[in-house]
Amino acid sequence: MRALVTGANGFVGAALCRLLLDKGWHVKGLVRKTSDLSLLEGMNVEKVYGSLHDKESLKTATDSVDVVFHAAAKVSDWGTLEDFRKVNVEGTRNLIESSVESRAGRFVYISSVAVHNFTGAKNMNENSPQFKTRHAYCQSKREAEALVLQYQKNRLIDVTIIRPGDIYGPGDRTSLLKMQKMLKNGMMGLIGGGRKLGAFTYVENLVHGIFLAGTKKEGIGKTYVITDGVEMTWKEYFLKLTKAIGVPGPRFSLSPFLAWGISYSLDFLYKALRIKTRPPLTVYLVDHLTHDFHFSIEKAKNELGYEPVFSVDEAVSRTAQWFNEVTNN
Repeated sequence: MRALVTGANGFVGAALCRLLLDKGWHVKGLVRKTSDLSLLEGMNVEKVYGSLHDKESLKTATDSVDVVFHAAAKVSDWGTLEDFRKVNVEGTRNLIESSVESRAGRFVYISSVAVHNFTGAKNMNENSPQFKTRHAYCQSKREAEALVLQYQKNRLIDVTIIRPGDIYGPGDRTSLLKMQKMLKNGMMGLIGGGRKLGAFTYVENLVHGIFLAGTKKEGIGKTYVITDGVEMTWKEYFLKLTKAIGVPGPRFSLSPFLAWGISYSLDFLYKALRIKTRPPLTVYLVDHLTHDFHFSIEKAKNELGYEPVFSVDEAVSRTAQWFNEVTNN
């Protein structure tokens, strides 16, 4: 079997490439020439240099592949809807059109449970309501899902949508490595005591679920939430992680009221001054951490036979080992 993985050099993309190679697949990876390719070192991935906006490179990337795994995205808790739409919607449109033209058999879109927004609900599922959202990332992912499902409805290509939760694990350069100084200096903090539930998703469990959903006929035209299937608060997670890393646990907590005030003030200030960099505390992050955000994985279990490969303790241990290896070198 032959696969294309977009965002192959990223956190999820690299883990997915590794799994596919282990299963004997030929793997193409769409990457930019300026990208950090360190996560792909030692992997026999056929690199296609280009982008979601370079239609010629997409033709090369999608040529002669059986499954397209679309993991590339603009993922951030800060940015304009226009910027998110450019990558997450229009980039996805370019890719799926190329996939149809190349007669790829399957298109697997990696979305996010963030499409459900942060409503404070527990045990949500794929059919839970998607209320109006103020967050550009959430909105762009909803629009991208609607786009790819239209191709399924029109019978142009078989589509499967995956909604991961809060992803963690080896290779997490986006979130975990950016917390390096806070973690090692014992300055890790919580919001609201870290009492809310997260949608924790270990990256190797996630790619296992992606593979099942993208290769089983039961997954055609379906959407699946993939998480670790546990009820765990942010405090519990960070206590496990800091203990495994060997650093002090969270030492303070901001009240939700204060966190909201700071994030809204920074949001107003950064927009007024047209500052492009991310504020140190965003409205998105506070919204996320002050609401329970927990999902059922029963649909993936019942229809795909999905079970997390690694327990939370194993996953945290493997994450901490990678973190220490990377930051101690």
